[in-house]
Amino acid sequence: IEWKIRMKNSKVLININDISDVNYYREIGISNFLFGVEGFTVGYTTFKLDDIPDNSYLLMNRVLDTKGINAFKEIMPALSRFKGIIFEDLGIFNLCSSMNIELIWNQAHFVTNYESLNYYLKHGCTSAVLSNEITKEEIEEIINLSNKPIIFTVFAKNMAMYSRRKLLSNFNKYNNLEDYNNMTIHEDHTKNDFYIKENEYGSAVFSNDYFNYIKYANTLNDNKIKFYLVLNFDLDPREINEILNGKEVGTDGFLNKKTVYKMSEYNDR
Repeated sequence: IEWKIRMKNSKVLININDISDVNYYREIGISNFLFGVEGFTVGYTTFKLDDIPDNSYLLMNRVLDTKGINAFKEIMPALSRFKGIIFEDLGIFNLCSSMNIELIWNQAHFVTNYESLNYYLKHGCTSAVLSNEITKEEIEEIINLSNKPIIFTVFAKNMAMYSRRKLLSNFNKYNNLEDYNNMTIHEDHTKNDFYIKENEYGSAVFSNDYFNYIKYANTLNDNKIKFYLVLNFDLDPREINEILNGKEVGTDGFLNKKTVYKMSEYNDR
């Protein structure tokens, strides 16, 4: 019961794939929404900035070049109506550090220890999104030793990599295949499936399976969590509601196994 109450209060942050879903989420008690921004987000559904509701959070995970930084400068005056930015590129942090907006560090493969985390929190970040690639022992240590409440992802597909290269376009062109901007592939050595999504700014590769940390999250110190993050790729909002209330969907991710750094390590599993 305690977990269901948390899932319906202000601590749930969920990404939006269709603007009409907002009304349903509000009906079930969720009020914090995350939107990918057209031109600044890779791997997720994006929206034009003008179509995103006030007081939302913005996901900006694109690695920016000089042209991208200049494009970001142009939209900066319009950012004041939003609560915060979950950013990847430090250029966004540097440009917005004097603005009255939450800046949330989200370099997916870097937020893996409390020393790095606390450095960013000390130097202007409001919070950070904890990596999905660490064990429950590492999660608990980082959460307990963080200087500010952090964002903990409870349901998502883990991003394996992000590249500024157009991996799908190049693959399809080389093999004379129809041009798709998303595709699922099978990796023979590890027997894993991966979902790839591409736009003009690059490609994002995700595990094709959701991980589900909802039950585990209920054991953490709630006072040290700013938001419980849900990243939905392809599920109906009503199914998301069922999952938040206990429906068992997804794997235990990296909770009980350390990240593999060498392909040969799979032979030991």
